[in-house]
Amino acid sequence: MDQTFRNKTISGVIWKAMENGGNQLVKMTIMVVLARLIDPENYTTLAAMNFLIVFADTIMKQGFVTSLIQRKDADNVDFSSVLWIMLALAGIFYAIFYFAAPSLADVYKDPLFVPALRVMALSLFFGAFNSVQGAIVQRKLEFRLFCIAALFSSLISGAVGIYMAYRGYGLWALVAQQMIGSISNVVILWLLDRWKPALVFSLAKTKTHIGFGWKLLLSSVLDKGYSSVTGLILDARYVGAELAYYLRGKQIPSMVSESLNSVALSVLFPAYALHQDDKGRVLEMVRKTNRSTSLMVVPLMAGLAAVATPFISVLLTDKWLPTVPYLQMMCIAYVFYPMEATDLQALLALGKSDIYLVSEIIKKVFGIVVLAISVFAFTTPLAISWGFVLTSVFSMIVTMAYMKKHFAYRWRDQVWDILPPMLLSVVMWGAVKAAALLPLPQLLSLILQIVCGAVVYLGLAMALKLESFTFLWASVKAYFRKNRKQTPTCGPDDGAGSDEII
Repeated sequence: MDQTFRNKTISGVIWKAMENGGNQLVKMTIMVVLARLIDPENYTTLAAMNFLIVFADTIMKQGFVTSLIQRKDADNVDFSSVLWIMLALAGIFYAIFYFAAPSLADVYKDPLFVPALRVMALSLFFGAFNSVQGAIVQRKLEFRLFCIAALFSSLISGAVGIYMAYRGYGLWALVAQQMIGSISNVVILWLLDRWKPALVFSLAKTKTHIGFGWKLLLSSVLDKGYSSVTGLILDARYVGAELAYYLRGKQIPSMVSESLNSVALSVLFPAYALHQDDKGRVLEMVRKTNRSTSLMVVPLMAGLAAVATPFISVLLTDKWLPTVPYLQMMCIAYVFYPMEATDLQALLALGKSDIYLVSEIIKKVFGIVVLAISVFAFTTPLAISWGFVLTSVFSMIVTMAYMKKHFAYRWRDQVWDILPPMLLSVVMWGAVKAAALLPLPQLLSLILQIVCGAVVYLGLAMALKLESFTFLWASVKAYFRKNRKQTPTCGPDDGAGSDEII
């Protein structure tokens, strides 16, 4: 059973990575084509509508999906009850958008805004179905189904959008693309898994999910509010190039760290929830995750910081070189993000949504105080970057304290789990800087630095038989060796009966 569970977890990570990478590539290609066919003004209208739809969608499902995955005893009554609640909320939001559309249209001065919003808001209903179905699939760790559904829905919706844009439908091409994407994702996922809701509703079960989920909803609202306040303060305090340098320097490491982490966490939360009755087992999984993610994220952040100057020069040209110090400091800040996120998922798997909320409040209050001091006591956004690093370290310490309390995850063990990659990254940094001394053209120098850093880091990890490296390498080899010996199957029952949660 352990081996089956391990294989399903590894499979989930691989399929999730394929989903993220493949889907982003497809969407980017479609975006480039559509951008050539549709006027920019239509994208402005679409962005305004998307903001409203995403806000409503977040309110609808934030906490519900997590609760369905977290509860080991969740059954069809739970899934069906949550679905009916989400559909009711979708109906309320749709009514609001339907009647408010004319007033909102006066703001954006677009005659198509009213009918387009009324059509776009229908996606809330499909989102409700997709969320519950997605929770069921996620509980089973069947991420292959997500990958198939995401890629096919993106291709189908993209083809429709491109065809309509070519025929001159403008904004309606973008609306159709998103609507077809929502509908096709639901249909494909349902065809693959074939779950059907029952005509039942349990008020008691719904209250349980609301009791868990409202804290996550409030945490999400708090996070969005924090981001909005930060943005408003920065926009009011700083203008022009200096703010652009800060934002660009933050964008690159955050994108790298969060992309890698999203792959792992999508799979790990249901895996943690499966073993929520065995804290020792969950802690073991958390430690392996922290070691594995640190093995990848720490050298990436250290390497990116080491090659920051030629990287920015080659990628964005020399005019963006003032971005370098911001980029380097943000790399330090995002080193801690994977471990913090992993620990929080473990706490949620135990049903500790109250702790999640309290920790978010503590972190955000600290972040606002640091931001205020950074902005008003200093005259450069560079201070903001240092403040972000300080907030990141503080957030990690808060999360570590909760892990020590609820999992007996000792401080020295938490530090030790991420220390080896950090020490190896210091050696890698030295090797990269040594390679930079060679008198080569900038592009060749950048390539040499990256290759040299990767060889030194991986070589040391292999030579020292670093536990996390050995574990990952052995796990991946075992998974692919197993799959070569088996005939692959593709259907709704693939993997059924082995380590499923429902």
